[in-house]
Amino acid sequence: MISHSIPLMLNQAIRGKITLRRHEVDLFLSTFENKLDRKGRLSVPARYRAVFERNGTPLYLYKSLTQSCLEGCGTERISQIVDAIDEMDVLSEDTLTLQTMLSSAQEMKLDNEGRVMLSDDFIDYAGLSDSALFVGIGRSFQIWDPEQWRPLEQDARNNAKNGKMPKLTLTRSTNRGDV
Repeated sequence: MISHSIPLMLNQAIRGKITLRRHEVDLFLSTFENKLDRKGRLSVPARYRAVFERNGTPLYLYKSLTQSCLEGCGTERISQIVDAIDEMDVLSEDTLTLQTMLSSAQEMKLDNEGRVMLSDDFIDYAGLSDSALFVGIGRSFQIWDPEQWRPLEQDARNNAKNGKMPKLTLTRSTNRGDV
């Protein structure tokens, strides 16, 4: 019965893993705040690390093009970006913009405690100091200075409450299975 599977699926979604008929979709969900030490080491949330471990892929971080934060993802997302760039006019301004994003991408190595070492450049770009906020946004995540993120989050929630909701159309994806 579908009605009985919904709580199970919601529980799996909260844990960042949904199975859609033989196809597993890993998602980065929820928000986690972790300390950034003086050496630039930052613990990656266990739920996020589990996604990379399950898929056997590295974690990539890069500077966001549109926000003062870092963005994180795995090999599949990076490959999607590269594939999209490959389909574009090589001399276009849009191509250069996306290539700029990739030029800042770094494959991050996790230490035995599940931490990554952020470069000074990354720390400065995102305005990080003592802590960092991991913000799950689906197939990728962002790393924010908590004080920069909270007003943005509040603005988005206020906009939604005041009727400024973006149009959201939910469709079945044929390449990811059926619920």
